[in-house]
Amino acid sequence: MIGVYMKKGILLSAFMLMFSALTFAQTAKDTVVVDGYYETGGTYGTLNDAISAAVTAGTINNTVFKLKPYEVYVLNRSIFMDLDQNLEIVADKPGTDQESAPPQIVWTEEDIDNTYIIQTYGDLVMKNIWVRYADILGNKIPNSGIVFENQPDDDQEVGYFDGVLFDYAGIGPEAGGSVTVKADHFHGTFKNSYFRNNNDIHFRYYGRAVSFPFQSTGWKYDYLLFENTTFANIARIVMMEGNEYGDNIHLNHVTVLNTLEEVVQSGWLNKFSITNSIIVNPYMLGYYAVDVCEDDQTFRDFERGNCGDAPSSVFTMMPVDSFGFEVDFTDLDRQVFVGNNAIYTHDWLLDWMVNCDPVCLERTRNREQDLLPQPRAWVSDGVITFMDSTTSEGAKYFTTMNIDSVSMIFGEDPQFIVEATNQDTLKDFVERKWRDNSDIDWAYKPEAGFNQIWPLPENMAYEHTGMQTAAMGGFPLGDLNWYPEQMAAWEAQ
Repeated sequence: MIGVYMKKGILLSAFMLMFSALTFAQTAKDTVVVDGYYETGGTYGTLNDAISAAVTAGTINNTVFKLKPYEVYVLNRSIFMDLDQNLEIVADKPGTDQESAPPQIVWTEEDIDNTYIIQTYGDLVMKNIWVRYADILGNKIPNSGIVFENQPDDDQEVGYFDGVLFDYAGIGPEAGGSVTVKADHFHGTFKNSYFRNNNDIHFRYYGRAVSFPFQSTGWKYDYLLFENTTFANIARIVMMEGNEYGDNIHLNHVTVLNTLEEVVQSGWLNKFSITNSIIVNPYMLGYYAVDVCEDDQTFRDFERGNCGDAPSSVFTMMPVDSFGFEVDFTDLDRQVFVGNNAIYTHDWLLDWMVNCDPVCLERTRNREQDLLPQPRAWVSDGVITFMDSTTSEGAKYFTTMNIDSVSMIFGEDPQFIVEATNQDTLKDFVERKWRDNSDIDWAYKPEAGFNQIWPLPENMAYEHTGMQTAAMGGFPLGDLNWYPEQMAAWEAQ
């Protein structure tokens, strides 16, 4: 059953990707090549003006805006797409030299009324674009992001991103994400992309890849696929809020490094999968013994395993009857598969939870070990128990919710060649969150983004030979873009 479900899931993902690509390729479009900041001698708003001209002419849905490599496009206002207006922004696929760097979209340093990079009531396609959530001087712009607004009559809101670099994003619009969804039928595809340094200097919760706005209700992900995509230094990949859930959320061949909280939050999921991926340092902030022990229990009880379960760091599955809102499926309808992944927490982070200075050392001296950060489980025992529930005859009750633990690799360092971690500032940041919530920028070499350095200084290929053949089909785990030869073979199969 597990093998059948895996194959069906892979085929479904492949079909959905092919369908999305065909949808956008059915009609030939006119191409408008847009000049950038440097070619025009320092002009702001060239992309804004090109899009506005197509909207005025009524040709927006028949136009592709092509940006030039190693150029910068400075927005002097938000890009707004109304109902029935679709937007496509592309560039050539970058090579391995500086002149082929993806074109950047950045903000003006001048005050603006709206920090939505793109606000759209229509569909959006972006390919080989470097979206930098900062101004041209390098300053991070809070509340900046790409926003999908709700379309009427149950129309689907489509976002298709291929080869997009989402760089240096903090809090998203309305406390959402790099991509903020205010829609009830969002269909998002993210291929060959990189969410890099999506971190907020103050709030542990923000810096999300895709999120509903904070404390919103009623929105829904119809479909989210992340494939051959990397996430480094981020709060969470996916977040939902109250009365909101994801119908299809799938992570395949992704590389995840350094998440402050759960990789996917929360457990309000219907169809869900994580496959062929590497996840390193999930939920770096951990949890405290006091969070899971009763008032009359001591830290010794925690050490003996007599308190509650360690909470999940990667994902949670909540029973449908605990959602607190109505959905059109039952637990028996849900399809979940997690397998062929590697999950690891660095020794330096485990040591920092005990020996961080000053807060951890002070709590140890004060005999407050119940307030020392503890590493979370990758998935809690309670989630495993729920998914493995059995009938009175001992048969598995939820036959389409499975974790293939045999194919998983735990506790082994992938040994990234050049890891995208600034360890000193990262350790400082998490210690500040444990202590007083003060601020520090823990991004990895943000100056590389500011200077448009290409290729980027990190290299998330790895030296662990076992992981290099541990994905389905004998491919490397994680984002195959770090393995160009294997990527080509994977695409050709």
